[in-house]
Parts: sequence; C-alpha cells; structure tokens
Amino acid sequence: MSSIPDPIRAGLAAGWHVKGGPHGELPASLTCDVAIVGSGAGAGITAELLTRAGLQVVIVEEGPLRSSSDFRQIEAEAYPTLYQESAARKTVDQAITILQGRCVGGSTTVNWTTSFRTPIDTLAHWRSHFGLKDFTEAGMAPWFEQAEQRLSIAPWLTSPNENNDLLRRGTESLGLENGSIRRNVKGCWNLGSCGLGCPTNAKQSMLVTTLPAALAGGATLLVQTRVEQ
Repeated sequence: MSSIPDPIRAGLAAGWHVKGGPHGELPASLTCDVAIVGSGAGAGITAELLTRAGLQVVIVEEGPLRSSSDFRQIEAEAYPTLYQESAARKTVDQAITILQGRCVGGSTTVNWTTSFRTPIDTLAHWRSHFGLKDFTEAGMAPWFEQAEQRLSIAPWLTSPNENNDLLRRGTESLGLENGSIRRNVKGCWNLGSCGLGCPTNAKQSMLVTTLPAALAGGATLLVQTRVEQ
C-alpha cells in the first residue's frame, strides 16, 4: 500500500503549522481567535468552518499525528497509539468498553464510519433542556445535508455477509423495517480493519477531510499536547 498517497505527509512537507512530539517544540506562547481542544468530529468541522471564515485557529490534541502510512493493521501498534487507555477505557462499573480515539482525528480515525442524523427525540431533548429552539428536524436538515456531502456519507452498497443477510431476512419476515447503514467512506476496500486506522484513506474521517482543509488554511495544530486549564 506504499503507493497510496498520504495527504498528511504531503501537508507536513508543504509547511503545515504542526508542533509537539516529533514535529518540534511547542511555542512558548500563542495568540489566536479560537482554541479548539481535541481534534475529533466536532473539532474538525469547527476548525474548518472557522478557518474558512478568516479566524486564526489553534487545535490542541492530546494524542499523536498518525496517517495512512502508519496504519499497518496491527492491533498491538494501533491500540496504544490511537486510543484512550489502549482501547481499554471503560465505564465506572466496568460494564461497557469506551472505544475513544486519542489521536489526530479523534474517534473518527478509528470508528467504523456508521453515520446517521441526530435522532428526532434527541433534538427535542436539546430544545426542551437547553433552549436550542432552532434545533428542529427541518431546521437542521440543510446542515445535515452539508455535512453528508462534505464527508461523502451514503448507503453502504456492499452485499451483506450471511450473518447480516439472515438478520435482514428475519426482520422482513417479521414485518420490521431494515436498511443499509450509511457510512462516510469513498472507495472503501472493505478490509475490515477500520478500528486500526484506514490505510487507504477511504474513511472520510476528520484526519483526511476537515483538518487538512483547516491546516491548509493557516490553522495551527499542537499534537501530544494536553490542555490542563
């Protein structure tokens, strides 16, 4: 896979403003319009929009900057490098494992790419509890559409394996609704190792979409840097 272009390495070579870890010492001080803590889904979208609006943005990420050239589909490398607590983070009662990313791109770098709009009930909760009166299904629709286009979100067209097709046939026989999952991918190779980082850049994570756009627009990225206050 060495012939696959690596947009991150290309951007670094072009002069992106990246500091921390192997990318050089952190500056003693920085001045910016907006500081964004983390570099996952919300951070990436925000960084691109604010940079495009002409603001000076600094993104601070606790984890390292890794890219497709580093993603070798090896669990022993990926888990300690790309996840909080080496993918062993759990809820307080230890009942549920929390697969939270700890790298540039955050959890979007390591998730499976399932993409769905905020449920109607959740929007209603936000309106009633937080006063977000404009967060209606109709009001949010154009913003959802914009994000879906930006991240190439579309139904997964690969034929299901027997396990999943059995589930489809079962729901149909019971008269239950079913459908294909929408994913943020472009030219997916279906390698089955999404959780180890995408080695082909098919996954349209923040790592290969919004963050490169923000960095190309002049944003600064601090990696392996923890925000304390």
